[in-house]
Order: sequence, then structure tokens, then C-alpha cells
Amino acid sequence: MAIGMVGLIGVDALQLVIPKITQYVIDDLARGVATIPRIWLLGGGIVGVAVAMAGCRFVWRYFIIRSSHRIERGLRQELYDHLVGLSPQFYDRNKVGDLMAHATNDLNAVRMATGMASLVTIDAMFLAIACIAIMVSMDARLTLFALLPLPPLSIVMLRFGSLVHDRFTAVQDAFSRLTERAQESFSGIRVVKAYGDEETEYRHFVETAGRSRDENVKLGRIWGLFEPLIGALALGSIAILIGVGGRMVVYGRVTLGEFVAFFSYLHTLIWPMMAVGWVVNILQRGIASMDRLQVLFTTSPDIHDGQLTGPVAPSIDVRNLTFSYPGGTTAVLNGVSFSLSAGATLGIVGRTGSGKTTIVELLQRLYDPPSGTMFIGGVDVRDLAVGELRSLFGYVPQETFLFAMSIADNIAFGSDSVSREEVVALGKAAEFHQEVMGFPEGYDTLVGERGVTLSGGQKQRVAIARALAVRPRILVLDDAFSSVDTETEAAIQAGLTGYGGRTTILIAHRISTVRSADLIIVMDDGRLIDSGTHDALLARGGFYAELFRMQQREEALRLDDPHRSGAPRGDA
Repeated sequence: MAIGMVGLIGVDALQLVIPKITQYVIDDLARGVATIPRIWLLGGGIVGVAVAMAGCRFVWRYFIIRSSHRIERGLRQELYDHLVGLSPQFYDRNKVGDLMAHATNDLNAVRMATGMASLVTIDAMFLAIACIAIMVSMDARLTLFALLPLPPLSIVMLRFGSLVHDRFTAVQDAFSRLTERAQESFSGIRVVKAYGDEETEYRHFVETAGRSRDENVKLGRIWGLFEPLIGALALGSIAILIGVGGRMVVYGRVTLGEFVAFFSYLHTLIWPMMAVGWVVNILQRGIASMDRLQVLFTTSPDIHDGQLTGPVAPSIDVRNLTFSYPGGTTAVLNGVSFSLSAGATLGIVGRTGSGKTTIVELLQRLYDPPSGTMFIGGVDVRDLAVGELRSLFGYVPQETFLFAMSIADNIAFGSDSVSREEVVALGKAAEFHQEVMGFPEGYDTLVGERGVTLSGGQKQRVAIARALAVRPRILVLDDAFSSVDTETEAAIQAGLTGYGGRTTILIAHRISTVRSADLIIVMDDGRLIDSGTHDALLARGGFYAELFRMQQREEALRLDDPHRSGAPRGDA
């Protein structure tokens, strides 16, 4: 930036030399003392100044514009790092479209303010001070008359600056709502198509785009009035100069060359006067955008890092856990307690909404549990460093998310040391290898955004392989077999035995998924209503035994009905 500013000041200083050279040429011609060699010399001087200006102009443009882009890049990286560090509840409160608007329009406005606006500010200040100083040295009285429009210009600038700030804030908010609407429509395009509801989405988008247009028109109306008004005040100075300065030339108080030079300096001064409006507009946009970004930067993560690091045993101990989601008033877990030794398998069953997934989210501190309620290896999870804690887990969530890259890259996600041979082995363990080999590109097949080219069962099996790839100490499978049939599920569970030596948590609706677990806990309405092994739970009767008998009857009916037993192997 400093090198660029030196180049900028060099351009301005050289620009101020040209009117003086012009003054000498005109005065020599007017007095009849001009000679061909002197005219060639002065003309060559102008050419030399122009070449030097070109060199200095390249320097300031290269260094200052490059620096502004580096500032934008740094801000964007800082924003991304900050957003990645925020906890899930932040994303529960904020829409993706709004965050995308911050990362695009707002950052661009800040870049313009730190780059071009700063540049123009220094450029305008230097030119204004230098031009006024030279004009005063030539004729102070004429300068005073020529600068009479400046006080009204200051008043206009102050008034319009606050208006531009308010209007641009409204423009950015409207743009955020527009990106939110577009992002939501595109993400849910399959639902829109399935319901044939394109017309409604079109109408909603038109309304949102119309509001964005209206806010931009309001801003344009202010800016459209601001710039011509400043231009009119600047041209008023030229009108005064022609009237007062022309009279002084007629009466011989200044030479014609001095008048032309004075006119050139005043014309040069018009740019700083015009730049005031442009700078105010860009700076106010940048300030408004930085205010919006600052709201994100000052948002602290809800999950604070613990101090303890180092290996811990993958045993789990939950003590009287009661939990409500942030902002909620109803407890989703109430008095839950159980213990699981390292290397054992825990099964969690229960009705939808009974708190099964919440338990594993709290174990990983995706949400913070109350202090003294959840322990891994005898250590309170709140005391462990978040990175250290989460590195223990391989997690397959209920809603499988795949990235828009190849199957191999999705499996290797989260681990930098997975070879192609290991990827294939993981695909086999997840009972997906044969299907992958049927794809034209094999493991290099791109899965599309959110894995759109794969079926539900295929996505689940990629997610299982991905969880195994990080070699977790604790493997969590949250309803990870819901989209595969029971035969494939059994084959996958058999394949998982080759990745032993870890604690496993199985959350499922199907009893077949958890029946081999060392400990099964039964959840209902946020409470742990029963626990034990499969055989012990069946012997006691109750909800678990009833659920098992019901699923057994459903399985028998499916096998008896050829139309219901025809589900292809792999996807239910």
C-alpha cells in the first residue's frame, strides 16, 4: 500500500507540472518571444512528464489494487475460519443464503472501501491541497472567489453520507433475503418439482427480487441526486473563474498564460470535489457492510474449548443427564444415566423424538451438556479440547450428507492418510464395493451435490465407509441402516467386525440392528425407561419386547407376501 501511495503521489505531482509548462508556452507566444527550439523543448517536457506519469500510474494501480484484493482474501479466509468454528446452534439461527451474501457482496464492498476509496481519498486530498496552494501563490483573491462553492459542498456531503449508509444497509439486507430465497428454492428443487409448485416459487422469488430492486432504486435515487449536485457546485467554480478571471486578464492583472494555468489547476481541483461524492458512497457502503460482517465476527462459539488433551479410553459414563436445547423450555432428556465400558457396543432404541440422537450429539459436544453429566474415559467431555474429543468419533448421522466430489474422496474425507487400497477395503466393509465397480468411473465417480446421483442406501454405505476411514475410537451409527434391507445390514455388521477395538453406538428403530449389543437402552419421551441385553429386555417384557414382537410379525408378513419381499438387495 505504501509503495502504491508513493506512485499515486508521483502521478499527482507530475500532473501539476503540466499547467506550468502550458503557461510558459502561452505567455511566450503572447509576448512574441517564442522560438521553435523552446517550443520543442517545452513540448518534449510534456511528453516526458506523461511517460513518467504512466510509469507511476502502473505502480499505484498494481500495488494498491493488489493489496485491496489481498485484504479481501484475508477477510474472506478469516470469515470462513470463524464460521467453521461456530457451533451448530449458530446455523440453527442463521440461514445459509444470508451468510453467502456476507461472503460475497459485503466483502466486495469492504474491498472497494479499503482499496479504491482509500486511494481516491489520498489522491483527492493531495491534489486539493496542492492545487489550492499553487492557486493561492498565483492569486489569492481569485482563488477565494473560485472556491466559494466549497462550503455548500461540505454540507451536502455530510447530509448525503448518512443517507447513503442507511440505504445501502437496506440494500444489503434485501440482497441477503434474495439469496436466501434462491438458495432455499435450489436446495429443495426436487420437492418443488414433485409438487409441481414452480409457479408459487416463481411468484415468491419475483416478490423478493422486487423488494431488492426497490431498495436499489431508492439508493440510486439518492446517488443520482448527489453526484450531479456535486458536479454543479464544481462547475460553479469554473463559472466564477471565467467571470472574475476573465475580467482580470482584460485589465492586465494576470497574463493569459497565468489565466490558462489557473483554469487548468481549478479544472484539476474539480476531480477532488467530484471524488468526494464517490468516496462517500463507497466508504458508506464499506462501513455498512463491515458493520454487518462485524456482527458475525463478534459472535462467539457456543462451545468453548476444554483444557485437557491426550489419549482417553473410549468408555462412556452418563450421569443423571437432563438437557434442553438452547432457547427451548422443554427438556428433551430427563435424568438419563448409563455406563459403557471401552470396546463394548451400545444400542439405543425408542420412539421418534425420544432423545436418541441428542445423546450422541451431546457426547461430541455438538451441543454442550450440563457439567458433570457426560464422561469419556472418566473425563468430563466439557474438560476435553473440542478437537481432541471429536477426533475420537466416527459419525454416521441420520441425514447422510455427501460432498460434490468422487466416491473415493467422500470416503477419505476427514483423513489425509487413506490410500486407494484402503478406500477399496472400506467400500467392501460397507458392502458397497460391487456396486461401485458397476459404475463407469468406479471409485472416481462423481456423486453430485449432496450425493444426488446415489440412492439413499448407497449414500448411507459411503457414509459408513467414511466413518471407518478415520479409525475412530468410538463409532456412532445413527439409524445408518434405515435405507438398506436386513440382509445387507447383516453383511455390513459382519464387515465391521474387521474394524474392532473400538466402542460402538448403534441408534436404530429395528431391533435386528441392536440385538447383539452389550448394552441396550430404551428411550421414551426423553427418559431411559429400560436397559440391559437383548435377552434380558425380552424376558422383562415392556416396550422393547412389544416392539420386537411387532417387528417379527412384520418380517413374517413380508416373507409371506411375494410383492413385499421383492425389495432389491442393498436398498430397502
